[in-house]
Amino acid sequence: MKLKNIILASGISLAAVLTGCTNVATFDYNAAPGSITVFQEKGTGKKTVAVLPFMDQRGSGAADPGEIGERGSLYLGFLPLMPFGYLIKGEPEKTDDFVSLGRFHFDPVNDLANAAFVSLKASNLFAGVTRANNLGQAQADYVWRGKLLSTAYRGNMYSYCITYFLSHIFWIIGVPSGTSWNRLAVQFELLDRKTGQVVWRYDFDREDSITHWLYARVGADCSMYPLLMKLAMNQALRDLSGKVPLN
Repeated sequence: MKLKNIILASGISLAAVLTGCTNVATFDYNAAPGSITVFQEKGTGKKTVAVLPFMDQRGSGAADPGEIGERGSLYLGFLPLMPFGYLIKGEPEKTDDFVSLGRFHFDPVNDLANAAFVSLKASNLFAGVTRANNLGQAQADYVWRGKLLSTAYRGNMYSYCITYFLSHIFWIIGVPSGTSWNRLAVQFELLDRKTGQVVWRYDFDREDSITHWLYARVGADCSMYPLLMKLAMNQALRDLSGKVPLN
């Protein structure tokens, strides 16, 4: 009876963990690992660019129709012989509860535009970089426009086929408790402000993952998004620098 009560108490405690994660993460581009690529000395660029808010096309299923909405449940790990509970979120900022995170504060339309602004300004490819809310406010030679196609999140919480009632004992001794995957699919465009024509386009689609332990990387479920955006901007600007005359 005593062992049964311990198992029951463990299950209740774990259920509280699954439903009561209160830690919150934000999209922090400046804190993302890696440097922003600088192409030339400041003052070398001759053209100006205005960055528009990104267009959110995730709900259209443009990248993957299977990423619309939310699917799965972490509670599947309570079932015998299930190796893990899982979640798939097409718009992770709109729902609570991840593998080890309570909520992800993310404004993709503006956060990604601000990230693009930071990288464009640091690159020195342009003489001036500004933000504009719409095309009418964009007083620049070029307009930077982004289309957001996917920010899909996938997360597994491992039960190792023995349910969470017992697998948490493994977690305590250092076995991974879960894995989170972040996907970022975006399309960047550079428009000639006078003609409205697209003079350059670049597509980026990449996924990265992070493994969680009971004692490490708790709350880092969505930490790959800023890193992926920085990688996307570095690659895009390298491509842009060789294809469009900016001096």
